[in-house]
Amino acid sequence: MTQAIIAEIQQHLPQEKGKVIAIVGAGGKTSLMRYLAVNLPGVVICTTSTKMFAKEAAFFDRDLIWEKGEPAVPELPAQFKNLLITNAAFESGSGRKLEGLNQEQLALLKQVSEARQVPLIIEADGAKKRALKAPEAWEPLIPEFTDLVMYVLGLAVLDKPLTEEIVFRSQLYARLTGVEIGEPVDLKSILEYLKHPSGGQKGIPAQAKQIAVFNLAGIAEPGQVDLELIWSELNGVYDSILYTEISNGKLWEVPDAGG
Repeated sequence: MTQAIIAEIQQHLPQEKGKVIAIVGAGGKTSLMRYLAVNLPGVVICTTSTKMFAKEAAFFDRDLIWEKGEPAVPELPAQFKNLLITNAAFESGSGRKLEGLNQEQLALLKQVSEARQVPLIIEADGAKKRALKAPEAWEPLIPEFTDLVMYVLGLAVLDKPLTEEIVFRSQLYARLTGVEIGEPVDLKSILEYLKHPSGGQKGIPAQAKQIAVFNLAGIAEPGQVDLELIWSELNGVYDSILYTEISNGKLWEVPDAGG
């Protein structure tokens, strides 16, 4: 159902050129951004408002460093399908990372995307490679001018015990959903989290459309996921619900999934 993602974006943003898409959540954000960068029509500009591993820059046709303090957006080469723009790399405890753009830089980049009539995609959340996360007070970093928010969630956590190893900020998730540490992360709690104003709804601008993207990678029997329950709980909260498999940096078709 990967092409369905492009179709849904074009449905909600009929004129996607110059529009801003923010990707938040956990369980495949960078892979989804790369997929959109390749498959949306024309040139696509990508960036992050948080941090991303430096090695992930290889997902994109060209990466540009925009140092803090430089007043203008770097010149954008015309010969590439997609571009990644970040601040400089730095060493962290988990490896070399690229620092995201600050709010002033994002606003300037938005102006460039509008002037050139190309979409701007922002990875606006961090999850430390977990499949599910709960946001801290300062998260997610979604600009107010965002037109579409795509919330990614990895269902590989389904029915596994709630621990920090599988859910980033597990104590916050427990507080939002009522699931105790060590108890199974069931579908009901995931859906409650996605609807919670301090969970999946946190920081989303009022005008932005919303798409929930469920990553089914790592589930032994995807057909056993209760799609009717997901639809009944999220319909009217999210504008679309999509299912795919995201693994090893790629998106795959999911037969017989709906939404």
